Amino acid sequence: MLDCSKYSAGMLKDIVEIQEATRASDGKGGIIQSWSALSGAPTRGMMRAVSGGERFASARTEATTTHRLVVRYFDGLQNGHRVMFRSKAFNITFINNVDYADKWLEISLQGGVAT
Repeated sequence: MLDCSKYSAGMLKDIVEIQEATRASDGKGGIIQSWSALSGAPTRGMMRAVSGGERFASARTEATTTHRLVVRYFDGLQNGHRVMFRSKAFNITFINNVDYADKWLEISLQGGVAT
């Protein structure tokens, strides 16, 4: 049984930006990495928190979060891209083409800030 029917366009209420890394010369022989919006990528989705926690590493506490984002299918999405949501960056850890139907993507995200 296909599962694609569990999502609808009306559920895509969150504004998101999918970004890709770009590199440019800094004019001094170095490279600067910045992020820019991925052309043609969905700008609306359904963002849900899945879990959160803390871990102690390298003499500091790091808060980590796991989220799931659902967007309409987009062929150009890769794990090296990131998602911006409410001014926070999330790394893409897994991309699921729901039922391989090319209609919806479930994207697993990880975010966190060292404190």
